[in-house]
Amino acid sequence: QEGGLQMLVYEYLPNGSVSRHLYDTGKSSMTRLEFKQRLSIAIGAAKGLNHLHTLVPPLIHKDFKTSNVLVDENFIAKVADAGLVRLLRGYEDVGPSHGFSSSVYQDPEVQSVLQFSESSDVYSFGVFLLELITGREAACLISPDSRESLAQWVISIDI
Repeated sequence: QEGGLQMLVYEYLPNGSVSRHLYDTGKSSMTRLEFKQRLSIAIGAAKGLNHLHTLVPPLIHKDFKTSNVLVDENFIAKVADAGLVRLLRGYEDVGPSHGFSSSVYQDPEVQSVLQFSESSDVYSFGVFLLELITGREAACLISPDSRESLAQWVISIDI
């Protein structure tokens, strides 16, 4: 806190977010992620989330998704915006984390009990892994005649 202002300062990560690498198809898009990079990202994100959950008291992320996982020049993942939802509570719209895109990452149990936990973060991490594996957005409908998100589609598969 400086001069009555509060600031969040992040390490500069030149490769941006995981979502940028998975879904940005514009002229400035990055190269597609190789399997080794995806594995490194999954491990780094898991370690970051584990770190938050082993703090005393545990820190629940509440908004874990591909746009909140950043990668450095070696594609080592860093979890970003941890606890930001708590800081912004009370605001009606907290930016891109608000609305449908985040709800597809949210554990359905959170909507019924209205409480986040380590388990709800783990559910979000599972959706994150589905995106890394399939290369499809969580909010993307599986087919034009379907209303299922990626997680709903996987849950509905009869094995």
